[in-house]
Amino acid sequence: MTFDDGPTDLTAAYLKALRDAGRVRATFFVTGTLADGQRAGTRRIVAEGHQVGNHSYTHANLVELDATTAFAELRDTSRVIRTQTGRAPTLFRPPFGSTDARTRRDAARLGMTEVIWTADTVDWSGIPTETIVANALTVEPGGIILMHEGLQTTLAAIPKIVQALAERSLCAGRIVYSPTPVQAWPGLTFHAKAAPWR
Repeated sequence: MTFDDGPTDLTAAYLKALRDAGRVRATFFVTGTLADGQRAGTRRIVAEGHQVGNHSYTHANLVELDATTAFAELRDTSRVIRTQTGRAPTLFRPPFGSTDARTRRDAARLGMTEVIWTADTVDWSGIPTETIVANALTVEPGGIILMHEGLQTTLAAIPKIVQALAERSLCAGRIVYSPTPVQAWPGLTFHAKAAPWR
């Protein structure tokens, strides 16, 4: 389970929902601007055992930026995360899933693996909780579910997704490097997968 676009005013509620669902851990991809404004949120995510990844500084479409600006988006967010948590992020998700070879090189230069997704809940579009859950459950073992912070509908979906995954003998996993390419959609692969937490 991954959550983009935080931290937000609902971060604490998301963390509580994950705890209440069985101390489930997830991966939060934060933007630098939001992390700067919600410093306690980023620290709390890490303190509760979740992964934190880089989601750029301003949520810009990186492939549309010049090389210097695009790299700064990643570098500056990594600095914010390292300052707030004591650790540099090792995971990166490009906003909108928009990526190219330069973006992947920039992420690698900063020690990060690019992470896309294999199950898109489309929760940002205003759909009801039940549809978010159904979309999440298209995930296959080792797959990565995309959700977003700051949405009450997604917050309500968390326990339902966890329960439904458990009924399929699946659980939320941590994101790790995959030597085998994983297909996000036709024409785009990435090298990450979900694996059991240690």
